[in-house]
Amino acid sequence: MRKRPLLGLLPMFFIILTGVPVFAQTAYDIMKKADDRYIGDTAKYTLTMTLVSKRGSPRIRELGYYFKDYGDTAKTAMVFRSPRDVEGTCYLAWSYDDDRDDDTWIYLPGMKRTRRISGSGRNDEFMGSDFTYEDMGDRGLSKDQFTLKGEETVDGAACWVIEARAKDVREPSAVRLIRVRKDNYVVTGTEYYDRQGKLLKRLTVSGIRQVDGIWIASKMEMTNVLNEHSTVIEINDMTFNAAVDDSLFTVAAMEQGRLR
Repeated sequence: MRKRPLLGLLPMFFIILTGVPVFAQTAYDIMKKADDRYIGDTAKYTLTMTLVSKRGSPRIRELGYYFKDYGDTAKTAMVFRSPRDVEGTCYLAWSYDDDRDDDTWIYLPGMKRTRRISGSGRNDEFMGSDFTYEDMGDRGLSKDQFTLKGEETVDGAACWVIEARAKDVREPSAVRLIRVRKDNYVVTGTEYYDRQGKLLKRLTVSGIRQVDGIWIASKMEMTNVLNEHSTVIEINDMTFNAAVDDSLFTVAAMEQGRLR
């Protein structure tokens, strides 16, 4: 099994149809195929992150993104390239095949400090965005109970609607409604609800296409419906299955400024 990070959504966001009849698939089967989709053995992108508030001008950030699949572990590294106030900030995540939580670190150059993200910290905002650290990583399937709720058409594509109900009652997003395309198992969007059924935020995925034979979503928008703040991530300069230096996926690489 190859576990995928949200930018896992991005290409988290791909698998060739297996020929299993639709009626034979459970909600878990569908989510398992979405989780196991192939997004390349390596990937390199340029990301543009735009923070949009109800009032005020958008704030634009540029990042470099690196990914490598080691079979039982998938590693992701990101570095903020601009603007100056976040330049050099780095994010590192190791996702495991055995459903363990990701190991996740963030390096803050202004403090010259690396902080490990664990426990409840995984639900914190990622660098002031509307994505959490868990959104940016890979959520193990064992954390949720899945139910097939129906079908919808999203941007002309037939999708399953899957309810993912968190087994841990302490989680802020207790229920998620996930849309998964039938033709390629790409996640096209998610709604996040609290335990009382109140909508908290909404993820919209667009620009879904094939690049080098790999299905990729080139735009994701996470909207906090409570404060009307949103974050848009756009992917450019996509390169798959090219050489990526193993040393980039280390805490030392972050601290020594080797991520560019």
